[in-house]
Amino acid sequence: MKLNLYEDKNLKEEKVDIHFTNMRPVIKQLIDTVKSERPTLSGRPADEDMDDGEEIILDAKEIYYLDHIDRKLFAYTKDGVFRIMNTLSNCEEMLWNYGFVRVSKSNLINIYKIKQLKPDANMKVYASFDNGERICINRSYNKSFKEYLQKMRRIG
Repeated sequence: MKLNLYEDKNLKEEKVDIHFTNMRPVIKQLIDTVKSERPTLSGRPADEDMDDGEEIILDAKEIYYLDHIDRKLFAYTKDGVFRIMNTLSNCEEMLWNYGFVRVSKSNLINIYKIKQLKPDANMKVYASFDNGERICINRSYNKSFKEYLQKMRRIG
């Protein structure tokens, strides 16, 4: 991808032109950034009652993974665990351009936060994060996970 930058002190309004052959996730990221529409999730610390307390806006790039437990969705970050008022499938749709991929029925992981992928017995693979946590990539999701990694490598 070629990038041209031009500085013109006489411009009345800044503009960005994007020329592309097909809409790829990296192009969508650029568009969202220019429009200031980076995805965010809102929630509260997991140990607080959802009716009380202050709502926190989480930037998607800070989230290691999302975990659906007992009909509740939690986001895991460096700063703690947060209860998210959204569905896992909505989050998957919203975040797929930003490095999030489903690896089991109840988990979405941020591939940019993975420190190591380690194969285990029975063809299982574990994703380790720099916060010490590990998530199992379910065998039935392994193929789509690998395809997603390849796609993101091509566009990254």
